[in-house]
Amino acid sequence: MSEPGPRVHINVGVNGREILGVSLSAYSNLFIVLREQGFPIMGATFVIDPEELGGLRPPEFRAAGPAGGWLVWDVWQKWRQIAVGAGKSDKMSLMDVASRIASGLTYSQMRVRDLAAAYSTQLRGCLHNDEAKEYRAFKDINSYEVYKTIHALFWQLAVLRDTLAEFAAAFCFSRPQVTSLKGLLKSLRQDPVPGDPIAAEILQSGDKSGGWLARFSSYRNFFTHVAPLEQAMSIAFTVQDLRALPSGLKMPQIYYPLPEDVEDLMRRRSSGPLFGSMKELATALRRQHDRGREPDALEYLHGCLNQLAELALKLTARSPMAPKPIHLTAEDMVGGVRISRRTDG
Repeated sequence: MSEPGPRVHINVGVNGREILGVSLSAYSNLFIVLREQGFPIMGATFVIDPEELGGLRPPEFRAAGPAGGWLVWDVWQKWRQIAVGAGKSDKMSLMDVASRIASGLTYSQMRVRDLAAAYSTQLRGCLHNDEAKEYRAFKDINSYEVYKTIHALFWQLAVLRDTLAEFAAAFCFSRPQVTSLKGLLKSLRQDPVPGDPIAAEILQSGDKSGGWLARFSSYRNFFTHVAPLEQAMSIAFTVQDLRALPSGLKMPQIYYPLPEDVEDLMRRRSSGPLFGSMKELATALRRQHDRGREPDALEYLHGCLNQLAELALKLTARSPMAPKPIHLTAEDMVGGVRISRRTDG
């Protein structure tokens, strides 16, 4: 949490107890310093107005880009510009799909915030009266909120995935009847587009032998059609473990492991229960999860959002209308504009 002044407070969850403090020489160094300390950055909430602190309107949240910056927010601006320009030119099909891409980026970013907040609440609750441990598996009433937001983010990203595929089908490959990634992959395999970099990237990412979109889709399909995450392995516990920082300090964190091989898990579940006896189940309960093999849900989904944003950025170059800054004139105003000026204090 960064407040006015050079001090940055690192807490156990929002409003939890402070476990590390760092000082800044300039506000612009905030994210550089955090990365140097070894912290992964999911995003940031910018509070700039007393009404935001008072809960009268929401502060702005931006998901962090993979190499710094705010990739999702930047790409959202471009698709919003395409949608507005298409609407002014009566290009209704383009306006429709561009508007839905912009909305998908916004809502996905908001759901990353929701999931990060759910992790934060659970971490604060978990360590309110207890000290952090190297590794412990537990379940509390905060777990349900985390599972709910994980499933919601998978759903939201799947909508964005299919909307991007719909745009690519219609405006890159002249296949307006295709409206989903599954349909686009089938169409491109049956009728390839040699030499097209977007087609090659979509086919590679959708390849079940290792494509990132194929893996994301397998997770989403499993949690939607087979079992929710908390019942995927017939056992479910939240994990609190520690992140070792370059300084040697170990920071507590929350970990929700995703199945290592979701395709194999789907095949095993189709044959019946995963465990033949309670003894087998009890043995599985004692197994420790490994972030190297079983990705954390928040980190994984944040990465997927940025990969979808990178694809969305590439698709802007294939739009019939390029993104242009939005300029509103009197003709765009319906019902007039009222400006309220007030001072506090």
